[in-house]
Amino acid sequence: MRHPHPVAALVAALVALPAARPDPLGAQDVHAGHSAAAPHRAAGGDSALLASRLADQLELVRRGTARYRDIEAAKADGYVRFGRGEGPLMGEHWYRRGSEHSRADSLDLARPGTLQYAVIDGARVLVGVAFSVRLRPGDPLPAGFAGDADHWHQHDMLKLARAAAEGRPVRHWLTERWIAKQRRVGEDRTMLTMVHAWVWLPNPDGPFASHHRVIPYLKAGLPAAWATAAGADEAAARGIGLVPDSGCGQALDGRLWMAGASRPQRRALATECETQAERLRRVLDGRPDAHTANGAARAAWLAVDARERVVLTAAQRARIAAATEHPVP
Repeated sequence: MRHPHPVAALVAALVALPAARPDPLGAQDVHAGHSAAAPHRAAGGDSALLASRLADQLELVRRGTARYRDIEAAKADGYVRFGRGEGPLMGEHWYRRGSEHSRADSLDLARPGTLQYAVIDGARVLVGVAFSVRLRPGDPLPAGFAGDADHWHQHDMLKLARAAAEGRPVRHWLTERWIAKQRRVGEDRTMLTMVHAWVWLPNPDGPFASHHRVIPYLKAGLPAAWATAAGADEAAARGIGLVPDSGCGQALDGRLWMAGASRPQRRALATECETQAERLRRVLDGRPDAHTANGAARAAWLAVDARERVVLTAAQRARIAAATEHPVP
């Protein structure tokens, strides 16, 4: 019997694991100049030149992926979907097999390894892309986009795999077997390193933000402008994400699987989430203004988050943290 690759299966689940404590995202300056702390950047050049280069690069990504606005074209070119649903504030991830194993020193901007879609009004809409590389701990980033606004994040695949295998004997055996094999063949590129580029749906937090807080508003049939109106932040966006019938499942399922939550824990959190989602739906049915809607959405998400902190143990929360993305130092 051929067992599934334990880490590859886990990577597919990463899109459903938002950070446990949502913080408002600060605006990112896409015209930022060279930073000495970013060795993969080209030195020199003023901000206007960097801005022009960045605009050209983003247009190259758009030209290279325009045909994938039709999902059938993506399928024909070998893209397959991670998991079963959308990741909160990220949408679906469709990837080319093997693309995350790239060892190139620079990115092929016209051919990203991952396409990101959101299902809006029943249609699968291309909203952005992601580039992925496998690095050793401490390796420099590949040459990416001009300037230093392209904020990369990493998943430590070994830490993630071991956290997911905790308390699961079969998965633990598979994981340790995989780790031993990697060591035998000298493969130590264990840091899955990614950068998003939201080239098809403008992101108020910049084209390289890890999340896109406009997506849940569009999925809920609300104006995109509400994502930047008074009271809008990432917590409010996550609250809006609870409104669709599948919202609580998308918000919780991946986290609770990673935590190894018991049935009573799952029931408690599902009940809290559905209660908050229904309260928020009633607010929205009253046709509120953006500020009122955002305040109610933020309160809904924070109530779910607070309940999770009570229901899950410290060890379970640590498992979730092991799978959560972390900015590259």
